[in-house]
Amino acid sequence: MKLKLESWSALAPGMEDIESWRSWFQDGAVREAQNDYSPSLKAIPPLLRRRFSTLGKYAARAALNLRLDNKQLATVFASRHGDTPLTLSLLEEIGRDQPLSPTGFSLAVHNAVGGLLSIAKKDQSAMTAIASTENLVLSTFHEAVAQLQSYKQVLCVVYDVPLPDLYTVFSDSLPFPIAISFVLTRETEEGSLLTLEQSNDALPEVSSEQTMIDLVAFLSGCKQQLTLPFRGRSWLLSGELNV
Repeated sequence: MKLKLESWSALAPGMEDIESWRSWFQDGAVREAQNDYSPSLKAIPPLLRRRFSTLGKYAARAALNLRLDNKQLATVFASRHGDTPLTLSLLEEIGRDQPLSPTGFSLAVHNAVGGLLSIAKKDQSAMTAIASTENLVLSTFHEAVAQLQSYKQVLCVVYDVPLPDLYTVFSDSLPFPIAISFVLTRETEEGSLLTLEQSNDALPEVSSEQTMIDLVAFLSGCKQQLTLPFRGRSWLLSGELNV
């Protein structure tokens, strides 16, 4: 399948532009989480801004970095675990027999980030929120391709934050928060041509966390192609990017 990449942005602590990402990939450094870094959301009204958790701030900032202004785009929000720190805090409240916060609960659901951002942008376009414990990046592209059958452009936002320590024995976890946003269009539109092809090559599974990092490497030109293994097969994302 072929599609076009119109624009993209990726955000992590200390890295918010293509030069900083390229430098990080070239240095081969291992970045530790920077808990004192908080993405700026000045474009969002203060009363609404306060409702964004760390997860939401990263996702919203990555989307806003694309400077889509008032474009009304169908959007795919994709996160492997969602807002686990907030969810855990709610579970702890229940464990202490404390009343559950309605606001906290509403912000913990998987589509909360997309809902808040759509309110801030006054965007009534179609929105999908997906969760995929495996193959998050591949699932996002598949959903976007499906959306492109109905819409001319699709905004994708892929994001996650490190799991609380309680959960790390059960699942891999990102070392730092990350959010990646990109606009995909139909093959006939403007942009960099991408090809997503299925291969029968048997490759070892790669964690969703690693494929998120690999996706940024591909988008920034530090990888020539992106391989996404899936249940004994693999998908290959390639293209000539205008970066």
